[in-house]
Amino acid sequence: MTRQRGLTLPELLIALLVFAMVATAAVFALRLGVEARDQIKEAEARIAELQIANVLIKEDMAQIRARQVRDEYGEVEGPPFRGGDAWRPRQEAQGERRLLAFVRAGWSNPGGDAPRSELQYVEYIEKNGGLVRRIRPFLDDARGQPRFDRVLIRNTRNLTFRFLLGESALRRGELDWIDVWPSPGETRATPLALAVGFEADRYGEMEQLFWIGDLAAPRAER
Repeated sequence: MTRQRGLTLPELLIALLVFAMVATAAVFALRLGVEARDQIKEAEARIAELQIANVLIKEDMAQIRARQVRDEYGEVEGPPFRGGDAWRPRQEAQGERRLLAFVRAGWSNPGGDAPRSELQYVEYIEKNGGLVRRIRPFLDDARGQPRFDRVLIRNTRNLTFRFLLGESALRRGELDWIDVWPSPGETRATPLALAVGFEADRYGEMEQLFWIGDLAAPRAER
């Protein structure tokens, strides 16, 4: 009769220890892979957000039109293009900081079927730690008119808008940037360019530049 020999208690404990170590390493590696995947998705979403914001701002700056708008009291709000920290509307919602306001063309209205213009009033606003693009159905304001917000850039700090006057007359080779538009004594309706600066958690300090199209009068738009 063949004698059978089993595992002793120390051998069993050693085997369980080895298995536990291998399982722990496998779980840790799996966790690192999941976290890496989530970080890549987050980075891709953040890059896509910045790219879309870049395209929208670029299109807005290229389509600016010389059309003043009226506020809810029927008074002209100001120049067609205005912005910066020193510019403030008559009323501003708590928690918001308006940075830029203008009228742009290119709002598609096929066949003129919708009872609205092909021009569009646009504002850029700092709200809840992000850059928001706000539009409304009609150019001139009215009480109760809805607003539609789209968040362009989330989770930002130190959001600033600067406006390019041109090359400095005092410092050769340098550019003159100002923080408010229109500038006192400036005869042009728009600056040459817009600089949007901010700090992002993942990318640190960033600044994007946008050339501004010549301010044109609306053609056949209503």
